[in-house]
Amino acid sequence: MEILLILFTALFLYIVEGEFYRRVWSKNLEAAVKFSQNHAFCGDRGTLDIELVNRKLLPLPWLWVKLHIHASLKFDGAEDNKNEYMYYNALFCIMGWQKITRRLPFECTRRGYFPLKAFDVVGTSVLFNGKHSKSFDGCALTVYPMLANISQLWEILEKTEGMAESSGFINPDPFEFAGVREYMPYDSLKDINFKASAHTGTLMSNKHNPTVKGEITIILCMKLLKQNFEEERFEYSISLAAALAEHYISRGFTVALYSNGIDGFDKSIVKIEAGSGEGTLIDIYEALARVDYAASEPPDVLTPEGENDALCVFISPTVDFPIIELFKSVKESYSYIKWLFPVMEFDVRFAEPPAEEAEIVPVPAGFLQSYKNNGSD
Repeated sequence: MEILLILFTALFLYIVEGEFYRRVWSKNLEAAVKFSQNHAFCGDRGTLDIELVNRKLLPLPWLWVKLHIHASLKFDGAEDNKNEYMYYNALFCIMGWQKITRRLPFECTRRGYFPLKAFDVVGTSVLFNGKHSKSFDGCALTVYPMLANISQLWEILEKTEGMAESSGFINPDPFEFAGVREYMPYDSLKDINFKASAHTGTLMSNKHNPTVKGEITIILCMKLLKQNFEEERFEYSISLAAALAEHYISRGFTVALYSNGIDGFDKSIVKIEAGSGEGTLIDIYEALARVDYAASEPPDVLTPEGENDALCVFISPTVDFPIIELFKSVKESYSYIKWLFPVMEFDVRFAEPPAEEAEIVPVPAGFLQSYKNNGSD
């Protein structure tokens, strides 16, 4: 009889303990997850920070954090996963009135926009009497494409820059302060720096960085033709467009980017209007990170409307009749055009430029594998 009473009491306490934890385990429990930064380049390393705060006296000895995250974010010690998304689990033990922060290092192995599909915290009682879960808000990371090595294109870049500058003009930018110098007769009275003049005893004038009024349009034509190594060439084309945008904007040019590739996030056609400075460059990086060439629109959506004084860099890793027709219409609309035609390095000797203005650009052997592994050529 005493044994039955003990068993009944134990069963009762077991049930009560489980019910008690079910009711109170998530009260005053805060959970947050965030990336160390909201953007990175392919090949960069970062951390995913998990923060748990238990604002009550009751301890939570068994807490599992479950993250449904893209497999291209390769966490240290995690096994390779062939699926697009994977579950990452982390076990926590948190006492009453305690805060725990854990940092999970990872490497960005390919470009893209990667939101957490789920962020759940699963808790159970000391006696493992039932499991209970609660969902919390997640976060997202944008991985920009790595910048292709464009040193082999210096001759083309210099010619393009020279023509862009000659088609425009160079003026000082009143908002770009570069220092002071002695006043010259042709300086504007607005540029006189009276404070510096008082210090030196000589009339001094503000010096401004120059602004180049030259516009360069990058057109990225994406059309799959089911040929070998297409993914490698397309990814290199995206990296090439990113590198060119960085190159031209860093030198003061105004840059626009148009592509028939679809934004994988909002399903719109990639279209970045002409602009300059870091803001435009970030917009271009963001667009190229999310572009999906497998869901591209027909090339003719890139047909320009009317004539344009800008210079054009046309990038297409594949060629067929619609792409040739698009290139002809683009050529007629811009004052200067150059077609960059990415071809696998081992196929360069067999390839022919698809147009007189085309330049074959070798894609380094193993580019895609190195892109996925460590983000380097």
